[in-house]
Amino acid sequence: MVSYVNQLIREDASLTLAKEGTDHALATSFATIAGRTSQEPLEGTVLEACVQHGNQYLLFLTDNIPSEDSLHIHLLDENLNRIDTATLGAPYTTGHFRNLKCEDSGGITFEFFGHCVWEIVVLPNKRLRLPLISSPRGVSWKKGWFHALELRARK
Repeated sequence: MVSYVNQLIREDASLTLAKEGTDHALATSFATIAGRTSQEPLEGTVLEACVQHGNQYLLFLTDNIPSEDSLHIHLLDENLNRIDTATLGAPYTTGHFRNLKCEDSGGITFEFFGHCVWEIVVLPNKRLRLPLISSPRGVSWKKGWFHALELRARK
């Protein structure tokens, strides 16, 4: 029998700008959820959504760059420490975050770019992810070989 973690869209999350973006670095923000603020700045300046997944949080942040907006998906633990980050984006490509849905299967679906539905799943244990061959086109990962998120594109 498979058991799934409860997921809840949080309305009490917000961002505070940590550092303005430059030609060489993205802007970053601190996340606040339920009155607690992250200590590490996260890439992104616009909070699109916050989903509580058990005692963890998935934050969906965009950069607010009209011609090349990226979506940064940050997985934080209960103390708002970063566990993992995946980014959807490509040069000269912009997306529009919409249609977020918490699925009964435990995944979260949404649309951003690419004429597809994206699905993200929080894995129970980190898995090895090989660069360039383990992810759909347009997905990049924060440093490291092992990741707690799985992201796939469905047509």
